[in-house]
Amino acid sequence: MVASEKNMQMIMELADAFGPSGFEDDVLAVARKWADGLGVIEEDHMRNLYIHRKENTGNKPVIMLDAHSDEVGFMIHSIKPNGTLRFVTLGRFSNIALSSADVLVRNALGEYIPGIIAAKPVHFMTAAERANGGVPEISSLVIDIGATSYDEAVNKFHIRIGEPGVPATRCRYDAEHDVLFGKGFDCRVGCAAVIETLRRLEGVELPCDVIGVLSSQEEVGERGCMVSVKHANPSIAIVFEGCPADDTFTEPYAIQTALRKGPMLRFMDVSVICSPRYQRYVLDLAEREGIPAQASVREGGGNNGAIINTALDGTPVVVAGVPVRYIHSMNCITTGYDFEQTVRLAEATVRAMTPEQIAAF
Repeated sequence: MVASEKNMQMIMELADAFGPSGFEDDVLAVARKWADGLGVIEEDHMRNLYIHRKENTGNKPVIMLDAHSDEVGFMIHSIKPNGTLRFVTLGRFSNIALSSADVLVRNALGEYIPGIIAAKPVHFMTAAERANGGVPEISSLVIDIGATSYDEAVNKFHIRIGEPGVPATRCRYDAEHDVLFGKGFDCRVGCAAVIETLRRLEGVELPCDVIGVLSSQEEVGERGCMVSVKHANPSIAIVFEGCPADDTFTEPYAIQTALRKGPMLRFMDVSVICSPRYQRYVLDLAEREGIPAQASVREGGGNNGAIINTALDGTPVVVAGVPVRYIHSMNCITTGYDFEQTVRLAEATVRAMTPEQIAAF
């Protein structure tokens, strides 16, 4: 069972939206379009988006469906005399992922200006640089938009410091093989899962209220979720993620996040120990329902689940991660199949929740 053509279109539009941490406006505009009719939609000053299921009554325990809307990106630090742009990263990239990458930089007019992250030709490298494989420190990189001077960058391209940038990658879908290529699947595929889960619950009478939340600024320290969790005031939560697939880097016995194996539910990462009773309940539910799922013990990473779990009174949380290869780079891979299984498991979990079950966690 793979995702529908409509869902693939939603993922592609969300992935292509310009939305580094703190600048999620375009992403939320796309999300509003796809969530139209699902209920009351509101937005706060942190650019968190809330989708209150129209069937909510306001007097039941709240299930929070969370995904972060931001992507790893850049912010312009300064403009050099030669017209190139120094930048800092919003979120973590590896050094090797950046050189020669196509990017878009927003300018003072709100236009998206194309550029590349400059890669020094091997002809100009020192012996030490060549010995290092030519991989520079991120702090030494610049974005080149084609300007030849500071004045041209400012007055012709209308660049200013503090403006954001993102990879210029466009999402594409190989329908024959059910493979999505693009940027920002962490966590735009999760944003799509929030919306689709809510859509599948339309008109269903539930013993709990459900609020979908697209939280901002996760890549710079889960900042948006610190606000959104208090607004949603959940009794329990499902956090969607685009999580790093390890099936092309890890020995077979240790693979825990492979493509086409369904969502990955982590027991822990460096930020959170997911609620053990709830974690086991969801994994057992997946087995009973015939929904493929993977379990992992992460040695790195972090996510909004850590904030939700500790911000109030120990809210039970699980993290349903859609496997994404080459996360936090310019070009990522995921599948419609894994998206579909993630939504199936989230829907089944929401339908199974009762006040009594939540209390048992």
